[in-house]
Order: sequence, then C-alpha cells, then structure tokens
Amino acid sequence: MITDRQFSILNAIVEDYVELGYPIGSNTIIQTHNVDVSPATIRNEMKLLEQEGLINKTHSSSGRVPSEAGFRLYANQLLTQTPQSQNEQALNMYEMFMAHHFDISSTLEYFARLFSNQIHYTTLVIGPDHSKASIIDIRLIKVNAKHLTVILIFDTGHVKQLNISLHTPINQLSILKVSNYVSQHINNFLKDGNNHHLEAYRLLGFNDEEINLLIRIYFLIHQYQTTESSRVYLGGKNQLIEGLDETTVSSIQPILKYIESNQITDLIRSISEYPISIKIGSEIETDFNDIAILTKPYRIDENLNGYVAVIGPLAMRYQSVIQLLNQVS
Repeated sequence: MITDRQFSILNAIVEDYVELGYPIGSNTIIQTHNVDVSPATIRNEMKLLEQEGLINKTHSSSGRVPSEAGFRLYANQLLTQTPQSQNEQALNMYEMFMAHHFDISSTLEYFARLFSNQIHYTTLVIGPDHSKASIIDIRLIKVNAKHLTVILIFDTGHVKQLNISLHTPINQLSILKVSNYVSQHINNFLKDGNNHHLEAYRLLGFNDEEINLLIRIYFLIHQYQTTESSRVYLGGKNQLIEGLDETTVSSIQPILKYIESNQITDLIRSISEYPISIKIGSEIETDFNDIAILTKPYRIDENLNGYVAVIGPLAMRYQSVIQLLNQVS
C-alpha cells in the first residue's frame, strides 16, 4: 500500500514519461508539477516506489520509468473517476448510421477512421455478429454465363454477397425463377431447403438444373452462417507500424498477426467489460509486452452492438483515450 504522496509522484512519473519519452527524475517532477516538497524527499519516495515494483531505474540515467504494475495502478485510478459530463455525445453512432443510409459496414469503417484520427492510436471496431442475425431477403444475380452472386440482406441492415461458379451456363429465366422462389420462401428454404426430395422440387416446376442450383444456394448460405464471425474494421494501422523499432518489434508484431488473423475478435470479447476495460502488457498475453488495449462495448440499436478497442503502447495517453471512449454512444 502506498501513501497519497507516493501515488501523486507515481502519477507524475507516468504522465511525464508518456509525454517526454525518457526516464523521469526528481527535478523534472518539480518543474512540471506543483509539488511542494524537496527534491530529496521526492527521491526518497521514488526509492520506495521502486521497492514496490511500481517504477524501475534505468541503467542510462538516474531517472525512473513506470513498470507494468505502475501503469496498471495509474489506469485503475482513471477508471474510478467519474466521466466528465457531456452536453452532447460527441460520437453518436446511431447518427453516423443514419448518415450512412443505415449501411453498417460503411458506418463502422468511418467510425474506426474517425476515432483513430482523433486519438492517434490504432482503433479496431468489432462489428455485429451477423451469423446470429435474421436473413430477410435473398436475391440471385447473374454476373456472367458461369458466375452467379447470391445477395443476403439481414435485419441488421448488413448485406452479404456470396458467389457461385457453374460448370455449365444457366439461362436467365431459370435464375429469375430460383431467385423468386427462394426470396418468397426464405424461412422454409433455410430451415429444410436441402431436405426436399427431388420429386417435390419437380412438382413445384423446377428442372434438374434449377434443383441443383437451389441445393447449392442452401448449402452456401448455411456454410456462411456456420463460419461467419464478426467483421473487424481497422483505423490507423499505420500508428502501430510507425511504432516498430528494435525495442518494440517483439511486442507489436504479435498484435499485427492477431489483427491479420482476426483472432483479435475473440481477444477483445474476452477482455471487454462495461463501461471500459483496460488490459496492460502481460495481462493480455505473454507475448504482448509494452502494449495496452482499452475496450468498450457500443450499441447502435437493439440488434446492432459490438466493441471498439484502442491499441497502443504501454506508455499511452490513457486519460485522453478514456475520455473519448466515454463519448461513444
């Protein structure tokens, strides 16, 4: 347990280190903060903080840098503070949704870029899980003689295109016939579209070529619904890449691999808590040294919800990120 004065000095070290990027000594604290104690007193308190494992002494100077535990204690303090009241939500996602004509993909792409530009860290937005959404319409479009596109429209506003390649061409009349049938009988088709006996389809007026297409569409949709996971929208990936150097490459590369593999979705879901969650360094994974992730759930409406995550260095401007996350509605 540390004293209030020690806690104030720890905060000063964290904030100065984040801004200045070099080890912080007693003189720096006195110059940048209103501390009514002598340099000797600050040095003694810094030694005690070092013994607590909250700061570390570097070999190159007499200054100190925050440890992972020090950043953790600092972040915990910020999470207990009451958010500053806002007269108006600065980042109203439903208004963005309306402005993008209720297109969820373009809304979240825009939001990821906007948030990253404001906070200057990499931002990930986890989209709604469309595998749990209801399909309200299915359309079949001929791209060329041997290529068809199946368009799925969900009740969340999400639109997905699936492709079918044909061995032999199929005429436009058959495509329209199959498309109309599937669109008009969505629920029954998705429930047991592969269980229709060939004779049952024939009694409905379909020929063998059309029956084969119906069954292929059924299995294509079910495969998509089985394997679909929430899409990741990325803003400011260059913020991570620009931070790559000999001291950070070992910690940033695993995050980049997670982003590319979409494993980041499961990671963010597992650490997200309401209203804001912070995971620091080894709390995330063993390989994620010197990295911090701040996450918050978002909700556009009752059917559209997901997560926004900010990824940055351990020496992140936590207070600024938390303030902006609190403005997301």
